[in-house]
Order: sequence, then structure tokens, then C-alpha cells
Amino acid sequence: MKHFNKLLVCSILFSILLSKFSFANEIKELKGYWFECEFSGKTKPPNDNCKMLDDDGFLFDNEHAIHIKNISSNEKKCKKQKVGQCFLANETSIIIKTGRKDKIAFKNSTLILSFLGCNQHYKLIKKENFVQAKPELKKCFWAGKKNFFLKQYSGTVKKE
Repeated sequence: MKHFNKLLVCSILFSILLSKFSFANEIKELKGYWFECEFSGKTKPPNDNCKMLDDDGFLFDNEHAIHIKNISSNEKKCKKQKVGQCFLANETSIIIKTGRKDKIAFKNSTLILSFLGCNQHYKLIKKENFVQAKPELKKCFWAGKKNFFLKQYSGTVKKE
């Protein structure tokens, strides 16, 4: 009986720990300023652990993804040597301009982006230095195979 009780207690503890780990990578929402990793491919993660960010990104609030652009960069080490189209993730402050605002929702680690009457689902996968937003199989006509590799920007943001 003692052996059975120990086994039962161990099983319960293991189940509790396993449930904690299974939710550890769940992403319930994205808030704040997020930029694409500069040196990522269409479906490949960044080769620099997302130390360099693209100048295009998103401001996420509860119900919207607002397209943003860093307009204050003079960085020269961008993809294709295009000056100012990227910036270091540890930059202390940036100036942005805002663009289109799209409706969003979050459900089960999925970002649902509504645009032109179609709801595109992106599975959010937490990685060590960024979040991968991977399009789910059923794609809207405007969505391609592109994965978004996003990193939250934590510096000061000023709006133009």
C-alpha cells in the first residue's frame, strides 16, 4: 500500500509539473511595439538571434495591429545594404510613423488577423529571442507562406 501511495503522489506531482510546462510557451496576446527580425527569411528564423530589427513592425493593442515604421534609423548593416531599413534591437529610442490599422483577436496561442473580409490565423510560437507567427494551412487570398519572426521593442518610442 505504501508503494501505491508513493506512486500515486508521484503521478499527481508529475501531472501538475507537466501541465505547467505545457502552458509555459502559450502566448495569450502580444502587446506593445513589435518588429520583424531583419535577418530572417520567408520561413527561416533569423540567423542573428534577432539582434537587428526591420524598420517595419506592429503596435499591438487589445483589438488592433497598427502597422508602424521606424523612421529614425541610419543603420547601414541592413539586408541588401539598404541604409535605414533596419535598426539594432537594443536601440534606446526610435521615432515611428503609423499606418494601417487591422482588427485582431487572440485564441489558443493564435493571432487572428482580419483584413479584406478574411480572417488569417497565425500560430504564435515562443522562441528564445523572438516569437514566430506561422500562417496556418487555410490561407486568406492576401496571405502567403511568410512567417513573421517578431521581437518586442522595449526602448522609448516617439510618434511622428
